[in-house]
Amino acid sequence: KGVPFRETHHISGACVRLAEEKDISIDTLTLQQLQEIDSRFEEDVMKVWNYEESVERKSSIGGTSKARVLEQIDQCVAFAQKLNEA
Repeated sequence: KGVPFRETHHISGACVRLAEEKDISIDTLTLQQLQEIDSRFEEDVMKVWNYEESVERKSSIGGTSKARVLEQIDQCVAFAQKLNEA
């Protein structure tokens, strides 16, 4: 959401540190705890912990979405077939 990578790296490190200090999984941190780390966290941050949704958001070329992975598999199969024909 417009936060520079350098800052997000620092913020995510603080989230990991807090989870480790509390001996809990990072996905169980509350919105309030996250906002104590950085006030820019909003309710939608909780969607980050939905791993399927997170993976599907990466839909650029080479991304992790199912459609992109299937596309990459098709490209690999086609390449392998061309090698076998040669």
